[in-house]
Amino acid sequence: MREKINIPKIPHAFFKWYCQQEKYEELHGDLEEFYYERVTELGAAKARLCYLIDVIRCCQPYAWKKTKGQTNSNIMMFKNYYKTSSRSLMKSPLSSFINVFGLSVAIGICLVVYTFLAWDHSIDRFHEYKNEVYLATFFADRDGTEQQYGMTPTPLGEMLREDFTHIKKVCRLEDRNVVLKYEDKVFHEQVRYSDPEFLEMFTFPLKWGSPGSLSDANSIILSEEMSIKYFGEENPVGQDMLMIFGKDNNKLFKVTGVAEAFPKAHAIDFDFLINFENFKISDPTYDLNDWSGFVNATLIQVDNPSDLADITGGMEKYRILQNEVQEDWAISSFTFERLADLHEKSGNIEGDISYDDNLEARIGMPVIALFMLVLACLNYINIAIVSAAKRLKEIGLRKVIGAHRRQVIVQFLAENILITFFALILGCILAVTIFIPWLAQLAGWEMELQLIDKNLWIFLVAILLITGIASGIYPAFYISKFDAVKIFKGSVKFGKKNPLTKVFLGTQLILACITITAGVVFTQNNTYQSTRSWGYQQKGAIYVHMPDTTAFEQLQATMIQNPNVVAISGSAHHLGKDMASVVVHVPGRQYEVNELIVDPGYFETMGLQLIDGRVFQDHPESDKQAIIVNEQFVKKLALNEPIGQLFEIDSAKYEVIGVIKDFHFYSFFNKIEPTIFRVANPGQYHYLSLRVNDGSEKETYQALQDQWASLFPEIPFQGGYQEDVWGEYFHMTNTAERFNKVIAFVAVLLASLGLYGLVTLNVSGRTREFSIRKTLGAGIRNITSNIVRQYMILAAVALLIGAPISYVFIEAYLDMLFVYHIPMSYSSVAISVVILTLVLLAVISTQIRKVSKSNPVDGLKAE
Repeated sequence: MREKINIPKIPHAFFKWYCQQEKYEELHGDLEEFYYERVTELGAAKARLCYLIDVIRCCQPYAWKKTKGQTNSNIMMFKNYYKTSSRSLMKSPLSSFINVFGLSVAIGICLVVYTFLAWDHSIDRFHEYKNEVYLATFFADRDGTEQQYGMTPTPLGEMLREDFTHIKKVCRLEDRNVVLKYEDKVFHEQVRYSDPEFLEMFTFPLKWGSPGSLSDANSIILSEEMSIKYFGEENPVGQDMLMIFGKDNNKLFKVTGVAEAFPKAHAIDFDFLINFENFKISDPTYDLNDWSGFVNATLIQVDNPSDLADITGGMEKYRILQNEVQEDWAISSFTFERLADLHEKSGNIEGDISYDDNLEARIGMPVIALFMLVLACLNYINIAIVSAAKRLKEIGLRKVIGAHRRQVIVQFLAENILITFFALILGCILAVTIFIPWLAQLAGWEMELQLIDKNLWIFLVAILLITGIASGIYPAFYISKFDAVKIFKGSVKFGKKNPLTKVFLGTQLILACITITAGVVFTQNNTYQSTRSWGYQQKGAIYVHMPDTTAFEQLQATMIQNPNVVAISGSAHHLGKDMASVVVHVPGRQYEVNELIVDPGYFETMGLQLIDGRVFQDHPESDKQAIIVNEQFVKKLALNEPIGQLFEIDSAKYEVIGVIKDFHFYSFFNKIEPTIFRVANPGQYHYLSLRVNDGSEKETYQALQDQWASLFPEIPFQGGYQEDVWGEYFHMTNTAERFNKVIAFVAVLLASLGLYGLVTLNVSGRTREFSIRKTLGAGIRNITSNIVRQYMILAAVALLIGAPISYVFIEAYLDMLFVYHIPMSYSSVAISVVILTLVLLAVISTQIRKVSKSNPVDGLKAE
């Protein structure tokens, strides 16, 4: 009796729970006998472990309890389906590989798109108060349209803090460039001035130090990246760093904190944080009460988001106050944007502290995933029908022994979902090991698949069911309709009359044509943009950013003596690097335009082309009230005779004295904007520009760096070749080109697999026909013509439909991505048509070769 009590209770209870009552005594009697023997031989502990293992091993369908009124026939049925599908996979390894591989590639791409969208949607949503923190923005009328801005008047933050009890915290942000020095390490850096509430509103945890130290005007908080850059892996808290704001203007800061590595899904961050009050030191002329000035951002935090309506309603007095002071920047209304939504809206907010360059990817990548999934499903359908030709007798036998059509359909769908499950596993492996790392490195997206994301598992189940059913529903219905009698009589002619499979293939060819055209056009567009004129002579031009006027004069005096320098000039702004915005007043309207303040020699130095009027005179006091405009300015303001026209800018009248040819300030992503040039005062020079002799760029650039090191050893050099100012842009276009080429290759691969399946279907269904033809003397030319004619007509129809669709689709795609791109032409579509035709012929040739080598005697014996 004591021994029976010693039987492990929990395993015993589990056994009683699942075991059928009529089999309990027989099965458990054996388990007890084994248990008692092991107690004697091995001891109680090992006997209990062995008993548990035996209980688990006995947990098989034959021992399970039957639910009242039911049997486990369904379990046995699906077990049978598993066996038949596994055997089918093993019997046709090539077809199985094509099915699983095609679906896995498509599913892997879908996982990449899911990972991207999940990462993009989560940007800046890790902050604890993302639903209580809001960015203050305003709308202003620009050229007859309302534009939203993320910057705000300088005094707004403090007045909000004082006037609204609903507001819990207020934080102002301003980013400025400085020089930071620690021991012998000196770099140009961007520092973020902020109120102490920044690290309370934005939950960036600190690796070292205290967030509260930001309230100390002498403290500085570093990002982890900057901490490693200056101090290595050591804790830098307590170290001193010298911040150089300008000549004879610097301050020593003590490191009081280092942030942990920022989450991968972030757009708002910082390199260096210092207290906002330091503006009084960095810029003594900066007036915190000046309503005509702006800060980069003003953020508020509220306890209850419902209070935002009252705050918004009370912003009218600030609008009136600002408009009285600054007419050029007259505000229409204030509004607030929630931090949780800021990233996705930032593309429409001018001057936002966040940024969003993923809009096109949010549209394009799901479309690509859908293309690939449709291609894979159509591919699977064709291959599945080919494979089913070898299972006709099995289907007939099932029907003879009583299987209904519904059961056959369920069988094929169940088998297909199992195959899709294998493809899902392989697709996950491909996504995690190849696709996602490749795209993350290519595009610079810090995304990764989060296995703990519950939505991921919902997505995987959904993609399994959708793909499994979508790819298997037609083969299941098509195959299940065959009559058993006709199957055994051999009157089912498989593959001769199945027009829908040709429709599927035609659809594949159309989708492949679109993706190949995209790859071709992006390659051509890269070549076009690399040779497109920028509107000025970027080659042979060198620039350097200057810390102050004195430094400019020193470097100019030395470089003008260099024999390789053809022209030299100074400017407050520089093409591709820096510009300002001003408002031009005309009767009844006002226009926001770009502005560059330059010296008279800037046009020659940069190769800007004058098309009407004259440039500035090289005299200190001349042309102070003159402007030079570009062609877009003339078009925007509809000026028939621009020379001599007067405009009001900053409450002063300016006369147009010249018109220059349009030029690209930014990349070809951006539209050329109306631009004006004004004469710079000597104290405004922040850039030195050089035009050098052809072939002497590297030599002169090295001489420029050497002179800089000699004159300003404490200040890092900050300059470059003008033709490199768009380096990031060309990197992005090269990335897009490579991505589209890969997608085009995958599309061709999947279409080829589908084509292979359909041609194989046709040839296998006509084995006896081709054998008879060969017996009667038909040569390889006759057989080739017979096969090719059928598919050439199909391909011709598909490509005649696909070519114009590709043209329209890719043209719209280019217009979405680029303002200036290669003109769309049918030559690009023609190249994709030729590629697909060659692929078609290559696939068909494999079957022609197979037929030509086959023995007609064997073909005549085939059933």
